[in-house]
Amino acid sequence: MSNSYLSKSTLWRFAVLTVIFLFFLFVYRVGFALYNNNQLRKEFSSSTTSSPYQQRVQMEKMDMSAFNPYFPKIFTALDYDLKHRIETPISLKYYSKIPIDGKGISFEIPKDTTIVAIPEWTTGSKFYEIGYGYTSYPTYEKGWRYVRPFILADDLNPVDNEQFYYVDMGSLEAVLDKVIEVNQPFQAEIRQQGWSLKKGQHVVARYIDNALYQHGVYLSPDLFYKVIDRWNAILLGAIGIIVATYLLGRGTWSSRK
Repeated sequence: MSNSYLSKSTLWRFAVLTVIFLFFLFVYRVGFALYNNNQLRKEFSSSTTSSPYQQRVQMEKMDMSAFNPYFPKIFTALDYDLKHRIETPISLKYYSKIPIDGKGISFEIPKDTTIVAIPEWTTGSKFYEIGYGYTSYPTYEKGWRYVRPFILADDLNPVDNEQFYYVDMGSLEAVLDKVIEVNQPFQAEIRQQGWSLKKGQHVVARYIDNALYQHGVYLSPDLFYKVIDRWNAILLGAIGIIVATYLLGRGTWSSRK
């Protein structure tokens, strides 16, 4: 038996084992997502009083103050400074209604514009204001949020910023990523919860969703895990590439015999 045969045999065996490992990892991740999504549905208990969400009231017609009792208004004063203003890492596009094909922008905050990411006047958490910036309300469509836009650093009338708009979750998460990155106290708060920074970002971006869930008000579509997320797609792609390479190589090898 030649060394060439041994090396090829070993290579294909390694490829098969790799595919098996990646496949089981893919199955585990998909199963994890499906299980958690099922638990969310199973454990959600609607409140006896029908909420605006349960009545499917349009977001524009909701009285957001009705949800105020679910959020604390008092917090401990900080012994350290936060970086309240940042340059937005992406362009933020706001809409008066959830768009079709990305059309109908009401206004846009260009990339690198200095915004008030954490308002100094916050009446809620020291890291965010309910219904402002990246602390948004869920809508009836996954990935779309309802919120008061970030105020520009040079805006002379921030109190006038009471109008709500639609914005996609990915944009808000991008801003939140940077806010966490430049604020060590924010990072420390997340780690105290035993979370990774990515997990902390995920939870903070859905703070309102979780509060509404806990009070039986609404099961937000943004609480559900993606069954086929980026990493699962990468795993599937890797499996496909290895299998295709194996089949092509096997055919080439057989033709040379």
